Amino acid sequence: MTRIAICAFSGWNDAGEAATGAIEHLLSAWPSRTIARIPAEEYVDFQVHRPELRLDADGRKVIDWPDTRIELVTPPRGPELLLVHGAEPSMRWGAFCRQVLDRLLGADATRLISLGALLADAPHTRPLPVSDQIEPGTAEQADAESYEGPIGIPTVLARAAVSLGVRTSSIWVQVPHYVSQNASPKAVLALVRALQDHVSAPVPMQELEEDAEAWERGVEELSRNDPDISEYVARLEEAQDAEDLPEASGDAIAKEFERFLRRREGED
Repeated sequence: MTRIAICAFSGWNDAGEAATGAIEHLLSAWPSRTIARIPAEEYVDFQVHRPELRLDADGRKVIDWPDTRIELVTPPRGPELLLVHGAEPSMRWGAFCRQVLDRLLGADATRLISLGALLADAPHTRPLPVSDQIEPGTAEQADAESYEGPIGIPTVLARAAVSLGVRTSSIWVQVPHYVSQNASPKAVLALVRALQDHVSAPVPMQELEEDAEAWERGVEELSRNDPDISEYVARLEEAQDAEDLPEASGDAIAKEFERFLRRREGED
């Protein structure tokens, strides 16, 4: 049995709560169960990610700790998914990644996809840019562009997976920085659409598409009421439109057609 692992962490790598939102969407789409937990005690600063108190179904007070959970998700067809989600650890990243990968490999994961979202000069009125790249070091992409600078736990986990010979890729979405204070359904949708290229079963997206449209309308209303933001968005639109002038590539058209066929199969 082969399974695909998909990971996302809240915090620095999760602009607009897009990465964790994509995980939550997959959990809501198909049956799932928790198969493992990585206790937060050794890795998380509880002054940064505080435990929460809530009432359970019987009215008793329980504490929810910011543990990392691994959920087994069973789509209607294709490989099962192992969804890894939790707070970005505050310490001992190496030990944390080893523990996560031990659990994933023990659960028959043969691929790893890490999700992330970053703030960028992206206009909310255009499709949000998404990168979907195989991690450097794998056979498919030995000569990837090099990045130098700060990184988060998704990159550390991805590099650790590559070192173990696991086929690994990373999907990142750009989130408009001027509306970063709230969750961005449009960014979640962009990540889920990119994930669809890696998942056999058609992912239900209608509700997410409606949320993304409502979000865009709300941001548009706010920008119209602020001349400075409205002017800034117009400049971003001009810059992005200039970059997108060349006609769509054959690969892009082929990918869109594949998505269409998957949606048709799901409806049938």
